[in-house]
Amino acid sequence: MSVRYYPNRVQKGVQPAIDKIMAKRSPKTITKRQNIAATAIDYLCSSTKNWQLDSIAFTFSSATARNYSVKIKNGRNVLTDLNDYLWFAIDATGPEMITLNPGFYTGTQLAAELKARMDANTSFSAAGVTFAVTYNSTTGIYTITPSSGTIKYLNVNTAQTLQTRDSIAGHLFGMTADIGFAANVTSNEAVAGLDSEAAFITETADVVLDRYHDDVHTLTMDQAVHVQSNTANVIVDYSITYEELV
Repeated sequence: MSVRYYPNRVQKGVQPAIDKIMAKRSPKTITKRQNIAATAIDYLCSSTKNWQLDSIAFTFSSATARNYSVKIKNGRNVLTDLNDYLWFAIDATGPEMITLNPGFYTGTQLAAELKARMDANTSFSAAGVTFAVTYNSTTGIYTITPSSGTIKYLNVNTAQTLQTRDSIAGHLFGMTADIGFAANVTSNEAVAGLDSEAAFITETADVVLDRYHDDVHTLTMDQAVHVQSNTANVIVDYSITYEELV
């Protein structure tokens, strides 16, 4: 999972029994309609908790042939105050907290988000430094390179208070220990498979009007359901029923 709990931060480690009893199953349904004559479906459904896909249904307005698929996509879910910031310094500045926007990201998307947030940092931009951030889906390694000078990663910023000293997003990038000033910093642990996805529905030139899939899929918060189609002269109604797991 993409959330890591640190020993010097106060968290509820074990859910009380009464919470488990009171948390009853509560399935949710997302319903969508799209005319795919000009624009194909490319929809991502994710959850901020571990979750379960109960079913997915499709209804097509005509027997026009169309291609569509549903896949489980692997990535990382960024949650506010749980795994959303990390500390970097360049040789021209002191340590700066870089905070990621919440949401579900593939490995490549997470690299782009980190770059955007680092480039937007006022201290870094005042020093005239921008960053290249890449994710290698083969090796699972992130690389962060400044446009000039050197960069340092602080897994723990000891100058900060206990509440904010840990780079709680560092492990998302495979950075689990301090990395001293260098031309770039790279993951010291591989984070594999973040750009991968596996299909459980794949239809090509299908003309069936209705499709219902009710095999249960248990997913983590770091997995999403990815619905895609080609373009065809047909209207698609589809619904996803899921529930968050206690």
